[in-house]
Amino acid sequence: MSTSKSLKQNIVTRNLGTIMSYLFLITMAIIIIYPILVTIMSAFNVSNSLYSTSFFPENFSWTENFKQLFSNTAYGSWYFNTFILSITTMVLSTVIVVISGFVYSRYRYQSRKTALMSLLLIQIVPSGSGLIALYAMASSIGIYSSENATLYTYIFMMLIYTAMGTTMNTLLMKGYYDSIPRDLDESAKIDGATQLQIFLEILLPLVKPMIVVIAIFCFLGPIGDIIMPKFLIASMSSESKTLAVGLMGLINDIKDSNYNVFAAGAVLAAIPPVLVFYKFQNYIVGGLTSGGVKG
Repeated sequence: MSTSKSLKQNIVTRNLGTIMSYLFLITMAIIIIYPILVTIMSAFNVSNSLYSTSFFPENFSWTENFKQLFSNTAYGSWYFNTFILSITTMVLSTVIVVISGFVYSRYRYQSRKTALMSLLLIQIVPSGSGLIALYAMASSIGIYSSENATLYTYIFMMLIYTAMGTTMNTLLMKGYYDSIPRDLDESAKIDGATQLQIFLEILLPLVKPMIVVIAIFCFLGPIGDIIMPKFLIASMSSESKTLAVGLMGLINDIKDSNYNVFAAGAVLAAIPPVLVFYKFQNYIVGGLTSGGVKG
């Protein structure tokens, strides 16, 4: 009798846990999806309001807000500036991280532990705390006083984003390299392979999932960042802005704000990251789970 009673209690407890889990997941899904749906619907609403009395806007238009976005703002320039910045940062950061992770994992030298500890300590300092120093550095080397101030400022930001993307990602990549048995290296050396051949032909294919994950993280960083671009390019022309800074300008002034044009720009800005996640979702899941288990 007691056995059947405890069995029933276990079943009730298990079912209650499952129900609570589903309730939690449904709640989180609503919290995440609702703002996205509001933004998408607002992008096709011409009433200049983020909210509507119905789910589908009464003043619905497929193109009106997008026409205003490209005719009344420098959205094309913002888009181009941001994605050139993101792609360049992604390439530079990924190359540096892949090589530095390999060096930290496979080589033993005197200052190795000190360098790894320095990378960890750098993560403690908030990135926003160095904005004044970065501005002073850019000003001291004459970036803002030059004829090509916009170009030099973007190169400066590329270098900053690259440095920011190499600290923690180097540790992640190093951990992923560590998960690959050194027996593969030794076997390749016995067969006459050089260290470069081991790196290019054996290790790189094995760490491809983590490379994709790091590349995506480095690509998304400049797209969503608003603090540093606003701080460094605040005095420049409208065409010199990034997506985040330009879109924020559409809703900064309460009297002259246009929320629906802002929503249209946000929808277009979200398309490349969504496509990237959709295309490489298997690599992302594989890289993160394998890194968590092995690293």
